[in-house]
Amino acid sequence: MTRLFTYRLLNMNTKERPSINVIDALRANHDDLKEFIDSLGEDEWQMDSACEGWRVQDVFAHVTSNLKQFADPDPPSDEQDALSAEEAMEALVAPRKDWSPDELIEEYYKYLEPALGVFSNLLEEPTASVEQQLSDLGTYQLRWLPYAFCFDHYCHLRHDMTSPGGPIKRDLPPADDLRLAPGIEWMIAGLPQMCSKDLDSLEKPILLRLTGPGGGEWILHNSERNDLIEINENSGHETAATITSESHNFVSWATHRSSWREHCELEGDTEYLLTVIDSINII
Repeated sequence: MTRLFTYRLLNMNTKERPSINVIDALRANHDDLKEFIDSLGEDEWQMDSACEGWRVQDVFAHVTSNLKQFADPDPPSDEQDALSAEEAMEALVAPRKDWSPDELIEEYYKYLEPALGVFSNLLEEPTASVEQQLSDLGTYQLRWLPYAFCFDHYCHLRHDMTSPGGPIKRDLPPADDLRLAPGIEWMIAGLPQMCSKDLDSLEKPILLRLTGPGGGEWILHNSERNDLIEINENSGHETAATITSESHNFVSWATHRSSWREHCELEGDTEYLLTVIDSINII
């Protein structure tokens, strides 16, 4: 029988985590992206990114088209609900493939502040607790969307457009908690729903340990053997195995941009862990 996995996050111990304003985090990631795009030469815009089929220019078109959709959404189409998240992203990028970099930059700045205003409103109740289906990614409270955009900015800049994963070498500001932690929180929140079809093998608790900025320890388990995967911050409960990775690298391997084998240390019941880890694929 195929089981339905739903996201549930319990017993969050926020006292050990830095207090981060997600809008400040978005602005910090925007500043890094701005510095990058301002430095690009004509040839660099046309380089192949780490996103298959997308140039650097197309990755930026993805970022700006998403901002536009939040600030000034297009009228819904009959086909929209039938698209997967990746198909919907491609549908937004496709009409922008012939735009010039200057046109994309103009759109980005036109909608940046309005989008940040929308995100700020999504953090306020009662809106924050409203649930929304996000295509095939799952159902989330609206307060999570600014976190998703932090992930989007960080991931595309630091793993798709710049080296070593991307084609362009640039010295970016060091990743810190402000830039990285909100994106990691989104990934942890989304992992069970996005990976639901392949997580039947999660029969024993595993510890995910992320080190460096944005890091923490989480236990992934289904101890009740019900329809809910639970993700708890580590409280010392016994686990069968441990995955240890730097948080920055987690953004890469957990989205299948690189292999976990390049970045992870496995401890404990590694034979069991090998049946689980490949199922972590966050969009």
